[in-house]
Amino acid sequence: MKEAQGPDRYEYLPISGFAPFVSTARQVLFGPLGVNESRVVSLQTISGTGANFLGARFLAETLKPSAVWLSDPSWVNHANIWSLVGVDVKRYPYWSAKTKQLDFEAMIGKLTTEASPGDVVLLHACAHNPTGVDPSKEQWKSVADVCERRGLFPFFDCA
Repeated sequence: MKEAQGPDRYEYLPISGFAPFVSTARQVLFGPLGVNESRVVSLQTISGTGANFLGARFLAETLKPSAVWLSDPSWVNHANIWSLVGVDVKRYPYWSAKTKQLDFEAMIGKLTTEASPGDVVLLHACAHNPTGVDPSKEQWKSVADVCERRGLFPFFDCA
């Protein structure tokens, strides 16, 4: 009987995943990085929750943040994952039920005044947060500025 896909069809992928897939996904997310490519780590995981867990565990063991800051609201698995790896979970305002929009000033205010250097800020890639509302390009720049000034580590959930 002839083998359908060749004798190596049961080989495992490298730990980092299928390189052409990882490279293409990185280009879709970040665009051409050029010399900055060495500053971005990309790998293939079993799922979005799996990726979040691996990232949380890695950061808990290496960065040792005093807290992770999650948007309010966020996905339920985020608090569970970070609690499981032993990092204190705190919340920053995101959605205003009153105005039915992003509460950007409260978000930035909380991160600016209460987050400590080395803390992780979990951010949702566009169209991924549970509210359906995303920051504008200018607001994203402000978030990046706060993270840089305060020494916060931005961690993006982009499943």
